[in-house]
Amino acid sequence: MNGTSKPYVKYSTDELMECIDVFNVSAEAQQKIRQLLDAEKEAPNAGNFFRYYNPKSKTAQFEQMVCEKTGAKYALAVNSGTSALVAALVAAGVGPGDEVIVPAYTFFASASAVVVAKAVPVITDIDETLTLDPAAVEKNITRRTKAILPVHMLGLPSKMDELRRIAAKHNLKIIEDTAQAFGGKYKGQYLGTIGDLGCISLDAYKVIGTGEGGLVLTNDEWLYTRAQSYHDAAACWRPDRYARERKAGELFCGENYRMPELCGAVGIAQLKKLDWVNERTRAVWKQLRAEIKLPSCAKFVEANDPDGVCGYTLGILFETTEQAVSAINAKIGLGGLAAGDTRGVRDWHVYWNWEQILEQKTATAEGCPFKCPHIGKLPEYSVDMCPTTKNIMRRLATIAISPAFDAAWGSATAAKITGELNKLF
Repeated sequence: MNGTSKPYVKYSTDELMECIDVFNVSAEAQQKIRQLLDAEKEAPNAGNFFRYYNPKSKTAQFEQMVCEKTGAKYALAVNSGTSALVAALVAAGVGPGDEVIVPAYTFFASASAVVVAKAVPVITDIDETLTLDPAAVEKNITRRTKAILPVHMLGLPSKMDELRRIAAKHNLKIIEDTAQAFGGKYKGQYLGTIGDLGCISLDAYKVIGTGEGGLVLTNDEWLYTRAQSYHDAAACWRPDRYARERKAGELFCGENYRMPELCGAVGIAQLKKLDWVNERTRAVWKQLRAEIKLPSCAKFVEANDPDGVCGYTLGILFETTEQAVSAINAKIGLGGLAAGDTRGVRDWHVYWNWEQILEQKTATAEGCPFKCPHIGKLPEYSVDMCPTTKNIMRRLATIAISPAFDAAWGSATAAKITGELNKLF
């Protein structure tokens, strides 16, 4: 058969133009870009979007940059923060019959990931730093406890020194949920690199984002290998992918949590902005604390490391729920659970709305892991099981801070909130 044909290019100008359209580029500008691309001698060719077959993988480059940034030996890019948690839990050996301590204030995914890993979450009180209370953690440890999962909520570092001492005493793993605190630090060390494993979310609402995405950080090669295996059907991407297992626990069945190459490319650009974002919000966070003069019935949420906060949320604790509701309803820039909770709004960040766990709801009638034969006595789940957390959260008001805000915004906001709060109280 005679004739000629163009070489097949799977991802080329058409796909690139759809990506450009995501950025709301005008039709006129898109037309000019298309003309420039069409004038190229060779059409744009993205190669292979599957990271392991791409010789210049953007996802692999993103992982390497994260390691260089945070000091972690290993970084595994995945498709969500929840996937990062599940992969980390499995890597740490969490499974049937195990218990994992999670804070009563965190997004529901922190607890649900434990259930997905076939273990039981032990919901534990926070203290007024909005992070795990070490005394409550110690009280909730049993012979079945396998790990502690501290969550750096609202970009606030947890009490990592105390939690590490407790973990060492009881031979437990620490899996940091750093979903809301990428770039934050505790005593100079990046959050997510202090425990055995760290998990970061990169969805659209986090410090930086890839649209959807996440990271698992660790300094332990064995934990990295297990997390890597679990995130990609298992066994495929070990140092020698076709070899027999080096030791028990290396080969097992896994999921598909891979980060797509397009998300990896966005991650590279976003990572370059990480310091700028945190420095901007942290500066305004400190400014507001210095310039807002609170009434006697209120105080700022104390940070376990003020220099390490991400700074995009400033918390104020009132003496009573009624005071917090009044402050939030005054429409002076304060948000918070208190007002919504009294109106019946369900917030998935507080344990008493986690009916899936409190009522032990499962996808099938067998009821695992709650009714798993490996389980001993379950925690006594109830909407009142963590009264300290409930009291704190119903007294909390928050100020949202954007990296777009500057010192002038900070001064104006501080003056407004100071004046209105002191009129109210």
